[in-house]
Amino acid sequence: MNEEQPDGWVHRYPLRVQFEDVDQYGIVHHPRYLMYMERARVDLMGAIGMRADDLGGENLGLIVAKAEVRFLRSARFLDELVVTQGCSKAGLSRILLDYVILRGSEQICAAQLTLAFVDGSGRPVRAPLEIRAELQRLGVPAG
Repeated sequence: MNEEQPDGWVHRYPLRVQFEDVDQYGIVHHPRYLMYMERARVDLMGAIGMRADDLGGENLGLIVAKAEVRFLRSARFLDELVVTQGCSKAGLSRILLDYVILRGSEQICAAQLTLAFVDGSGRPVRAPLEIRAELQRLGVPAG
């Protein structure tokens, strides 16, 4: 897992830590970081003309198949964070997304998520050609 900024294009998603995100000590509860990444991913999909609820195929889904997360520092209530993400590889049916969550220049969390395209029954399928073409246009390496 790359704890540096992802190579290639980078999408940035700013957010402010809300009260609902923290525990009784005012520290962000660890599953919230994955929620931040999900929000950033949906925002990125919109930025490149994709909708999470319409991936170009009937009964086509994009699921998290694997998540590797390193918690490096604690974020706190009202911290201003930026979720950075880049796609490091796009195969026929899987995509690797690299994330770094920052508070200013300080790394809070680093992660790599493997996303898989699946059909309505949850079986892996190939990504639609238009999605693969858009990722290639953005400079994402095939893999």
